[in-house]
Amino acid sequence: MRIGVIGGGVYGTAISYFLKQFGADDVILFEQDSIGGTSTAKSAGIVRQHYSNRFHIRFAKRGVELLQELDQEINQSGGVHQNGYLLLADDENESQFRKNVALQKDLGIEVEILGSDEVSDVMPGLNTEDVVGAALEHKSGFADPYLVASSYAQLAQELGVTVQTNSPITDISVHDGTVTSVITPDQIVDVDFLINAGGPSADTIAAMGGYELELERHEAKIVVLTASESYGPDRPVLSDLGLGLYAKPEPGGDFIIGGMERNDVGRTLTNETDLKGVSHEDLDQVLDFLEHRLPNYSDAEIVQSWSGLITASNDWHQVIGVPEGYENFYMAAAGSGHGFKEAPAFAESAAQDVLDQTPNLDLSSYHPDRFDYDELITSGYDDGGRG
Repeated sequence: MRIGVIGGGVYGTAISYFLKQFGADDVILFEQDSIGGTSTAKSAGIVRQHYSNRFHIRFAKRGVELLQELDQEINQSGGVHQNGYLLLADDENESQFRKNVALQKDLGIEVEILGSDEVSDVMPGLNTEDVVGAALEHKSGFADPYLVASSYAQLAQELGVTVQTNSPITDISVHDGTVTSVITPDQIVDVDFLINAGGPSADTIAAMGGYELELERHEAKIVVLTASESYGPDRPVLSDLGLGLYAKPEPGGDFIIGGMERNDVGRTLTNETDLKGVSHEDLDQVLDFLEHRLPNYSDAEIVQSWSGLITASNDWHQVIGVPEGYENFYMAAAGSGHGFKEAPAFAESAAQDVLDQTPNLDLSSYHPDRFDYDELITSGYDDGGRG
């Protein structure tokens, strides 16, 4: 059986790898540009396991395990940093925050509620005057998104996957709900099964096959900063539920701030040309955050900034599976702003699903048809991107 995979981001490369790991005969990966060159490369790479649903926490937990395994296999020190993930809650979010932590503990996540003195030990200089709850995930932190995607692609090739970069899909042939071939500018390739892991282009790819995949595109913004005091991987990733921003250390001592787009979450984009980039208002928000929450870094200077696309479903969770009316057209889309760290786990189970094996984790909640049957995944927080 020949399986085609469209998309060379972290989902497409990981799915291709696991397909061969689980015994697929012939796998071809089509990427319109370069491996990991679109949404994956612009991800902040944060690894966390704090979610509102038991089934989603399982995918996040498995994602951490698989990222560790990948890091060991490729022997890259820049891959996974388990420096911890420190989450702060205000009055408005405290109840859901504590429910989620209780769920995490029940599922075996190494997380603990910290007192103010313990928070200071983990993150010296952090202002906690308006913080009513803090939790530290010990095995979370961050990873290098490009390294993860490119490593999965390399390992997939070593197992026999054919990887075709600079190979955009221009059309898909479907007969009676069965995909028969994909068309590129240079060739027509017959396939027995097709996986749509096209990231920001997943809805366009779905439409080529006659399926309406409803996705929204939003802008994610990141600022890279340097300060007189180093913020390296010996300190945790920080996420502030009340203020809406996060801070993530970089291996060299610089750090990034993100989350400014939460003030503009209602704005949807058509494509990358609609990206506004980091504005003066965004920078003012970053400065206010540093002065209030991280005063030790209030002298930080901007190194660079960028923005990229978040592709979200209507309930801000992944869309995984074959829609009704199709036999072999599999969706693996809508990372929804939190998809990077979960990608290996979804890829593992999706590959098993495609090969008629029992998935390691239950994918039924993420089925494409849930939107037609009012079975949307709900989040405990108002911001769907937090899961």
